[in-house]
Amino acid sequence: MDMDWDQLATVAQLVTGAATLAVAIFLAVQLRLQREDADRAHLDSVRNFDFGNEELLQDLVLTIVGDESTSELYWKAAFDWESLSSVEVQRFRWLQQAAYLNVWSAWMRKRDGDSVYRFRNQWSLLLEHPGQRRFHEKWGRNISQRDPVFSQIAEEVYEEMESQAA
Repeated sequence: MDMDWDQLATVAQLVTGAATLAVAIFLAVQLRLQREDADRAHLDSVRNFDFGNEELLQDLVLTIVGDESTSELYWKAAFDWESLSSVEVQRFRWLQQAAYLNVWSAWMRKRDGDSVYRFRNQWSLLLEHPGQRRFHEKWGRNISQRDPVFSQIAEEVYEEMESQAA
């Protein structure tokens, strides 16, 4: 009879071991599915953020070119910086700062991977006119200096634009 109890204990241990293994496999599969769902949700979140960032840039551009008083202010600031009142300087400052932060956000998201082409082009647009470069000197560098490579691109474009203007 001892043998029967030993055999029964062995069978019970085997069944318990198999059940434990089945639970472990089940949990591993569930964790993998949850991880895949979380990865998908993260990618969706990144795409939504990138889309929102692009939409904000489009809205900013439309505000600058679509609203007559804002458009006049922007071009006055870009071409005749010295004639701006303190209120106009502040209005332009907020417009430019929004553009800088939009570019910074795209840079941080590595929207274009390691390519700097888009960012050089955007810096060329942001630093094209003398008043835009005055903004950069007063406030823009503080934004661009958050990352050495980002700042280097901005400064290279700034120097190119300044030398072309001279």
